Amino acid sequence: MNILFLGNSFGVGGYEQLMLEVFRGMSANGIQVDACFLKDGGKLAPELEKCGVPVKSGFLRGKYDVAAPGRIVREYRGKRFDALFVETGRNALLAGEYIAGRLRIGRRITSVHSTGKWGGGKLFRRSQLFLLRRLDGIIACAETQRRYLVRDEGLPEPLLKTIFNGVDHRKFKPRPKVDLPPFPEGGASARRIAIVASLTPEKGHEVFIEAAGITRKRFPDSRYFIIGDGPERERLKERIGAAGLRESVVLLGIRRDLPELLPHFDLLALSSHPFRETLPISTMEGMACGLPTVNTDVGSARDLVLDGETGYLVPPGNPVALSEAFSRILGDSEHAASLGRAARSRIEDLFTLDRSVADYTDYFRRQTSKE
Repeated sequence: MNILFLGNSFGVGGYEQLMLEVFRGMSANGIQVDACFLKDGGKLAPELEKCGVPVKSGFLRGKYDVAAPGRIVREYRGKRFDALFVETGRNALLAGEYIAGRLRIGRRITSVHSTGKWGGGKLFRRSQLFLLRRLDGIIACAETQRRYLVRDEGLPEPLLKTIFNGVDHRKFKPRPKVDLPPFPEGGASARRIAIVASLTPEKGHEVFIEAAGITRKRFPDSRYFIIGDGPERERLKERIGAAGLRESVVLLGIRRDLPELLPHFDLLALSSHPFRETLPISTMEGMACGLPTVNTDVGSARDLVLDGETGYLVPPGNPVALSEAFSRILGDSEHAASLGRAARSRIEDLFTLDRSVADYTDYFRRQTSKE
């Protein structure tokens, strides 16, 4: 089976990280994936090539370049594809209509990894909905998200299939702290809380920082680590300073050693606002490492986190509730260990990368067998 993946670019977000692993797994299962990007390949494009996915990019040469789809057709003319896997952006969807017709690609499929958009409102414009409804299949990454896409966005239910995001549970796993490499920052703090998220407004880091300040009043030795990067970095630094938390809240930037870094922490948090978040990969990674997690109850977090069993769900935008959940975990090591064990078990049961890859592979095979 040959699949052409069409998108705008391939950055470093959770969606791209997941697709990279899915394509790697598909390649190992005998499915050839080619990646085509209207704009630049993006930071993760070299990783695609390393796992056997040829990458072509730079076809769009202006904001309204109507010739771009024709360039792609010429690039791939003579090569047979069984399916076009297209991103949900309007440019990609429009180009996909033309490309699939000219290259005679029988099935067109997409996946949706957001629930709403920053600032509120619908995820898709009317023109996008028109194009999405013409596809042969749409993959949702959680059950609550699938229901949202039907109820609030107006996507046809028969087109939708839920395939949970997954994490490599062999790479992300519980590790005794004595077996870990030294912690990169912060000395021998007894209690450490982390958040792993892009530094963008919808992730609600300001709520995490305020919750850190509240929690430190009860646990003065606790320290807080923000992992990730993005346009909010300087604003968050100013906020940390204004709150008098420069010695307590540390910006670690992007880390490539998360499997060895996460087990150093006592819990993993996510403070997202109720826009865009769906089924967070970072929460899965923490759970796979045996960490209790505290998430705002947004998107499809409740499909992943069982409140009071694997961690806690709290209302978004509420630093007091976030801090109270932190304190319940930090103040009871036996309870924290029980939550962590349950979190690991839930990942093993439902949210492994192996399962995601198998489900994606099976779905594409079933779709292409319908031709």
